[in-house]
Amino acid sequence: METTKLKTWSKESLGKADWDFSDLSKLPKTVINRIFLWELDRELGSGQGPFLSNKENRDFVSKAKKSPRKEGALTETGGKAARNGGPSTSHTFRVNWAATKPDLMAAFSQWLENNGTPYSTFPTKTRGRPRQQFTLLEKISIHRFQQAGYSGGPRFFREEATDAYRKNLRRINWTLVKREMASILKERQKELKTIEKKGGKSWKKLLY
Repeated sequence: METTKLKTWSKESLGKADWDFSDLSKLPKTVINRIFLWELDRELGSGQGPFLSNKENRDFVSKAKKSPRKEGALTETGGKAARNGGPSTSHTFRVNWAATKPDLMAAFSQWLENNGTPYSTFPTKTRGRPRQQFTLLEKISIHRFQQAGYSGGPRFFREEATDAYRKNLRRINWTLVKREMASILKERQKELKTIEKKGGKSWKKLLY
């Protein structure tokens, strides 16, 4: 895998769908993580449009918002085993196969939401872990604004931030975001290189 040239943004090319993730703020963190990786890969040349421009993704988000669940679709019956030196544990579940596939997926997603795990989908090399997974999408927004020439100074919030989503970005340190995103993109590139090596072809074809 050759060194990837990051996607470039300008004030003209940066559309609202590229930075406004406000409609996704209430989604489960496991869903937001999938969106984050999609948007991260756009920065590395996946060639894809905004997450919600894809019909399959829109259907995925729609189901996640509805979160249909049935009682007893998935029940943990065994305790966690001791960690074996890696980011993994053992669990025993009783599965109600009368439940629909969406019910089972939603039940497992809910289990992830309510149980602590030894591995988090938050990027590890950030300045602390954000209290909400959604902060990662906000940092994608800031990264793109910076690439388009906005510094995040008073002028941006006075003249450009005319909506609640952009105004709320004021609480985040834009200078730190620049460093964090550089590190996150570098780590993601390493992951994609590993995916290519194992899959034997371009990560774009394997993932998209």
